[in-house]
Amino acid sequence: MRFSPRTISELAEMICGASGGSYGYKWDDFPYRSSSFLTRFFRNCDLECVHDGSTRNYWVEQILAELNQGIASVVQLPPDCMIRVIQELMDPIDYERDGLDREKAFVGLNKVLARDGIEAYLDATGRPYVRSIDKQFTSATLKMQPRPLSASELARRKDIERFLVTSSEDEFIGQFLVPLFRQLGFLRVIPTGHRDRSLEFGKDIWMKYRLPTGHFIYFAAQVKRDKIDSAGRELNKNISGILAQARMALDHPIFDPETNRKYLVDHVFIISANIITKPARMLLIEHLDREARRHIIFMDRDDLLDLGAMAAIALPGASTEEEDDIPF
Repeated sequence: MRFSPRTISELAEMICGASGGSYGYKWDDFPYRSSSFLTRFFRNCDLECVHDGSTRNYWVEQILAELNQGIASVVQLPPDCMIRVIQELMDPIDYERDGLDREKAFVGLNKVLARDGIEAYLDATGRPYVRSIDKQFTSATLKMQPRPLSASELARRKDIERFLVTSSEDEFIGQFLVPLFRQLGFLRVIPTGHRDRSLEFGKDIWMKYRLPTGHFIYFAAQVKRDKIDSAGRELNKNISGILAQARMALDHPIFDPETNRKYLVDHVFIISANIITKPARMLLIEHLDREARRHIIFMDRDDLLDLGAMAAIALPGASTEEEDDIPF
C-alpha cells in the first residue's frame, strides 16, 4: 500500500517537529530537528539524504514521496523504507533527550496513520513496528531474515534455551509457541489443550495464515517436548506415534468459527523443543505417501531459539530490557 499525500505531508511535519516560526505547524510531542539533525535522521535510516538548505518540511516531504513509491515486502503494508522511517521517528533516545512523552507521540502518529488503515505499536522489548489496523499484517515479520544476532538477542536466546529445558509441553505450547506464531503473522493460533486428547486429531495447535491475495491457508502443529530420534530404519514407539498423528492431522478437518466451515489443513509442523535427528526425519518422510510428505514442515530447537530471539518473545521471568542497537 501507499500512504496518501496528506499522510506524507503530516509525517514530514512530525519528522521536523515544528516550523520554527509562530504561524507554522507545531507537533509538540515530537523532537524539533534542524537541518543537520534531518540529515542525521535519514542517515540513521540508511538513506544518504543531505538537507540542501531548502524549507525543511517541503524537503522532507519530497524525500518521503519518493520512498512511498518504493518496494513493499508485504503489499498490505507501506514500503519497507517508509516503515524504517517510522521506526526511526519513534526512537526512544530522541524523546528521552528532549524530555518528551513518546506515548503521546504514538497517539498523534496513529491518528495520522489511521487514515490509511495503518497503526504503529511497540513489541515486548519496546521496539516500534507498524501493522494494518485489522492486525492481519505486521512489519515484525520483516526482520525474520537470517542474520547475526545482536548481543541482546543472544541473551534472549539463552533465556529461551533455559525455558525449553525446564518447561512442560503445555507451557512450551502456551507460553512460547502461541506468541511466537502470532508474532510471525499467523492468525487464530489455537492450542487444543490436552484435557481431551481424543478431540485433538493430531493437532496440538491449529492456525491460519493470510496470503497477500487475501486467501487463507491452514496449519496444524504436532508438538513434542523431547528429542525425536530413530535408531536404524525401524519404526520405534515415538516415531510411530508422530507418524499416526501427522496422518490424522492431514485427514481430519478443523472448524474455523470465523467462517463457520471446516477445512483440511495445508501443512503440518512437527515441532520439538529438543532436536529432530536426520534419521528420524528421513524415517517419517519415507513412511508418508508422496502426497502427504510435501505437507510436512520440521522445526526443532535451533529453529525455535533463533526465531524466538528475533521475535522478542516475552517469557515468564525473562528480562525484557531494550537493546541500544536495533538491527532493523
